[in-house]
Amino acid sequence: MCGLKKQEGFTITEVLVALLIMGLGFLAMAEMEFLALRQKQRAEEGTVATNVIQFIADRDMAEVKRRHLYNSIVYMDAQAGKTYDLSYCNDSSSESVCDSCPCNPLEFVISELDNGTVENTCAVVDLKDSDPDKVVFRNTLSDCKSDATSMRDANRSFLYVVKRAEAREETLNGIRTLTVSINYAVKTEAQFEDTGFSVDISDSLASQVYEITAHESDYSNFVPGWNEVLIPHIP
Repeated sequence: MCGLKKQEGFTITEVLVALLIMGLGFLAMAEMEFLALRQKQRAEEGTVATNVIQFIADRDMAEVKRRHLYNSIVYMDAQAGKTYDLSYCNDSSSESVCDSCPCNPLEFVISELDNGTVENTCAVVDLKDSDPDKVVFRNTLSDCKSDATSMRDANRSFLYVVKRAEAREETLNGIRTLTVSINYAVKTEAQFEDTGFSVDISDSLASQVYEITAHESDYSNFVPGWNEVLIPHIP
């Protein structure tokens, strides 16, 4: 009579160890997938933030150029002996783009041009509305947060933009030259709450610096009183 053959199998301990190893493997795979998705999300956020900076910077540079163009048109008309129109720099005119003649092209990005002046402003950008006229920079964090509350109540997607403008002045060969450095930083709501007016890249989704230089020119030979007209140079 043949004896019963001993059946071999896995012990409960071996099964548990195998399940543990499989579980750790699945956990590692899930973590890798999460990190990949997170990196993709950050890359997409960075792209959006960079586009926002470009959008705001283009708006600012275009306005600086526009104010300079108005001044130049007056100067050219005066040279040609034509009657020139100053309604663009008359504060009482509905067509005014600046408060006094000639326009200071740089005051759109910084209100004071004294050497060493630093101005911090912030704005809330609606990601679904590309109208640059709706982007209004505020001087206080609380005003920006108030604008964000309005966006949130309207179920709008938004990001914060922080702008730091710094003026530097020097005189070369008797000519006064001004340089305005403008650092734009785009932040999420959490970043803005934590870091406020900081423009460090570590505190932002994206950060970028632009520079505008300008020198003074004398137009008073043709336009009375215009002896210190700022001529901007935008790269």
